[in-house]
Amino acid sequence: LNNVDHVVANSNYTKNLAIDLGVEEQRILVINPGVDPVTEIPKKDLSKAEELFKGKKQRLITVSRFDKRKNHEKVIMAVRNLKEVYPDIIYTCIGYGDEEENLKKLVTELTLEDHVVFLNDISQDYKNAILSKSDIFVMPSIKYKKSVEGFGISFVEAAQFGLPSIGGKDGGASDAITHEETGYICDGNSLDEIYSSIQRALENNLYKHLGAKAKIAAKKFEWNNVIKQYLEIL
Repeated sequence: LNNVDHVVANSNYTKNLAIDLGVEEQRILVINPGVDPVTEIPKKDLSKAEELFKGKKQRLITVSRFDKRKNHEKVIMAVRNLKEVYPDIIYTCIGYGDEEENLKKLVTELTLEDHVVFLNDISQDYKNAILSKSDIFVMPSIKYKKSVEGFGISFVEAAQFGLPSIGGKDGGASDAITHEETGYICDGNSLDEIYSSIQRALENNLYKHLGAKAKIAAKKFEWNNVIKQYLEIL
């Protein structure tokens, strides 16, 4: 790798991994992945999304594979505690994966059937509608075995709809989330930190303020801006 002019890393986290492997720091450029601008969501999908929430007020969401690294389990446990303060809380999990049955079992054990919803195989418009009607994107990823979150494009996709995010300190989430400005970075291994991060965002509707800043910050991740960074090194 040291024979090439530049190595592009998708986050500062992956840049540091490359340095650990012996790549010279000055050769590494960080260019985060890009997103397409959002398109208008059809009204029928927005209405369907509102029906899904059944009047629930505090709306958490994760869009990702159901695997250990994504840490849905700890979020569900946090929801159990949060519902004592916010009885109208709801957590929407969109995706599929190996952990789905275990997560559904946990929801049943904690009697959270009215507070956790699982969805998969839905249209892009419906997914976007649910995101746009949600309040906080929550994905406090952890290192699991050798797997880790390299960047977390889903944080940016959520930000495009005005959602702040709560991400884990392990991995590249901090490239997509500015702590205490567009969301929170927490220790995904700590249930207390996940709980308190969600609680802080919900208190006095702070998530609206964080989400407005997240929406502005998401603009820099649009492909037309990301492509400029590549053109500068070609």
